[in-house]
Amino acid sequence: MDDKVYDLLEKLYTEVQDIKATMATKEELQEVKETMATKEELQEVKATMATKEDIKWLEEQLELVNKDVKAEIQMVYDEVINLKEDFRFIEQMTYKQGYDLANLKAVK
Repeated sequence: MDDKVYDLLEKLYTEVQDIKATMATKEELQEVKETMATKEELQEVKATMATKEDIKWLEEQLELVNKDVKAEIQMVYDEVINLKEDFRFIEQMTYKQGYDLANLKAVK
């Protein structure tokens, strides 16, 4: 019986040593504690964070701005196309006037 008790104590001692080897020391736990945020600090962070509703509102605002920007870009594009046509017309008129001037000089 004494041998069984001794064997059980030996096994228990071995298991305790294994557990002790994997456990953190007081110093290690203190270091972890020092790096952790307090409840008050977490509350401050929580107070400054955006809610899901805030993010959804921002997404909606961005979508509206995006639509406005696209409309403005399209308007500018259309104006550029019109200006391009106007410049083409001016170029043609300038060419024709140069041709007419050359004919008038030739007639003189």
